[in-house]
Amino acid sequence: MRRSDAYREFCSYAGTMESGRFSALHADFGDVFSSDFNVWWRTGDKGANLFAERLPPNMQVLTEFPDAATAGQVLVVQVPLALSKRKLAGEFQKLLITHHLGRRGVRNTEMSSAKYSVTGHIDTVALQKCLEVYDMKIANPEMRLWEIAQKCKAIQSESRIKSTDSKAEITNKKLILSNTTSRLLKKAMTIIQNVEEGRFAF
Repeated sequence: MRRSDAYREFCSYAGTMESGRFSALHADFGDVFSSDFNVWWRTGDKGANLFAERLPPNMQVLTEFPDAATAGQVLVVQVPLALSKRKLAGEFQKLLITHHLGRRGVRNTEMSSAKYSVTGHIDTVALQKCLEVYDMKIANPEMRLWEIAQKCKAIQSESRIKSTDSKAEITNKKLILSNTTSRLLKKAMTIIQNVEEGRFAF
């Protein structure tokens, strides 16, 4: 979000603009440029309020149907107590396979209760590298693509240019470096555009 020039401009006029493209986003996130991330996240529990998932309901015997806020997080079943525990356990496992969308280590965003759900697998190292390349390009618009990847160490050392490389190796590596920078810039811009729309997809 801090990489969005459009959101930065909106924040600079906040209080003087009655409405705009980022009104709803600004109402939730506020001015993310006026403090560092940790301060922003902790102030008024802003981070938790925007991104935290609600605790799931407890397992219990229901005497009435769940309310609307809970209905999407539970599965109401009829359990014939005349069947053996072994049989019931097997039937329950079949229900879980059919209706439980979650997989180990994967967030179930389809049933997210967060105001802003985060989708995709977040590789923090890759994300940091992606944004570092973007920041380098913004700060140095005339820098060539291969130079950006070389400077940011965006790829493994064996693929970066060395003083001992031949002309042919340098030419080939410049192509690889340029393609890497181009790919990372496109990814960074996609992330920024998504965030501007309130979508945190990685």
